[in-house]
Amino acid sequence: MLRFRRRLTCFTGIGNPEPKYAGTRHNVGLIILDLLKNRFDAEQIHPYKVSSLSPAKYCQISSQLVMIRSDGDYMNLSGKTVVPMWNRLPHRDHVTHVVLHDELSLPLGKVQLRKPGTSLRGHNGLKSIQNCWRNDNFYRLSVGIGRPPQRDSTVVSDYVLSKFDERELEILQTKSFKTAWERIGHLVNNK
Repeated sequence: MLRFRRRLTCFTGIGNPEPKYAGTRHNVGLIILDLLKNRFDAEQIHPYKVSSLSPAKYCQISSQLVMIRSDGDYMNLSGKTVVPMWNRLPHRDHVTHVVLHDELSLPLGKVQLRKPGTSLRGHNGLKSIQNCWRNDNFYRLSVGIGRPPQRDSTVVSDYVLSKFDERELEILQTKSFKTAWERIGHLVNNK
């Protein structure tokens, strides 16, 4: 699939199928992934390609960086979408995986980089990846989406599937992206 000469970093954004769920809270990992892609690929010379392995897209920015956009299936099935692509990357033991995802337990805009082996915090997309990957050897870039006042499962489900408003998108594109870059930019720049 792809060829790399040195240690590889793989950024993987997970979310629900687009375009139907584009711009929703559950798809914030895809929003931040696209902003990162624009930072690394400002001239847009590396377009996303459709994978033949799973309902996802990928792009190879350099010999050290690949991005996977898991937007072709539901969040809870992320492992079935992502892991076949991870398995095809050369030198599997020399890949740093970072999964970008939404986080209910963080306020809107807050970003945390959590090391492999840390809690999945009940996130079904991360659980799916861990189950299919058969380990949790991947970083989690958690992007806060806040939590609705009521914790009823129906209310939470409606909340994560709701779209960000313009003010919230502005926070993500400025504050969240800046923090995300500070947290993970070194994983590529210090190779």
